[in-house]
Amino acid sequence: MDIKSLTMFVKIVQLQSFTRTAEEMCVTQPTISKAIHHLEQEMGVPLFHKGEAGRKRDVTLTYMGEQIYQHALVILAEQQRIFETVARVHHLKQGKLTLGLPPLGSVLLSTLIARFHKQYPNIELSFLEVGATSIEDAILAKTIDVGILLGHLKPILSGIPIMDSPLCLLSRKESQWKNRKSVSLIELKEESFLLYADTFSLNHLIIHAANHAGFEPNVVCKSSQWDFIAKMVESDVGIALLPKIYCEQLDAEKYNISVLENPNLNWTLSMAWNTTVAMSPATRAWLKIIEENQDKIHF
Repeated sequence: MDIKSLTMFVKIVQLQSFTRTAEEMCVTQPTISKAIHHLEQEMGVPLFHKGEAGRKRDVTLTYMGEQIYQHALVILAEQQRIFETVARVHHLKQGKLTLGLPPLGSVLLSTLIARFHKQYPNIELSFLEVGATSIEDAILAKTIDVGILLGHLKPILSGIPIMDSPLCLLSRKESQWKNRKSVSLIELKEESFLLYADTFSLNHLIIHAANHAGFEPNVVCKSSQWDFIAKMVESDVGIALLPKIYCEQLDAEKYNISVLENPNLNWTLSMAWNTTVAMSPATRAWLKIIEENQDKIHF
């Protein structure tokens, strides 16, 4: 049983004519008759009553033909709904976009998320709010459409650069780092570090750099909230390494901000996706907004 045969069958019933059905569907009448014959063979029942002396086919339905006709109407209506759904999704009248947003990066995109929603109000937005390491796992597992990742991307991933901010030492105003414009990482080996949750790629970046410099950071606190980390610095719990773009939001009367050097570490973010996944229209629309509004990615 195929959709085309069912369409022919329904047309015959609606037009009450094999000939008119053939004309409307731009096929020969023998093609119509053959399709109905195969349909009857497959069903094992006659769909139409025989004509006079059994020589000419009538267009009056048998009892079973009437039952099958009702089912065929439902099937063809569902087919039409499938095409309508595809059209709605294609034209961004329906769909879903799932974004992976790390706590340190989500606030930067609030303006663009609002712009996307205003432009495509019928697209459902869903967020995975975890560290970049977990976001990368989700992109690779194909459970989210796009997400913010830190640093270099794996070969099967692609991305649009959205942020490149140097890491800075954030310390209490009256600490030993007062008035220091820059500081080497090795100078911090005796400090108490306030780091991020283990799912944060930034955590791994800092620890790897410290290990390469020859020390293991003394971690006294971990948090996924940068503003809480800043409060802990203010309360003299320890020091933190934060992107400069975040440090610039803090009260300069309470903190000292020194650019990290030797090595220079940067908070380099990309809006990334899995290149092995067919990109949805909603994802394409979101990436276009990112590309066209990079100057609006800020606090």
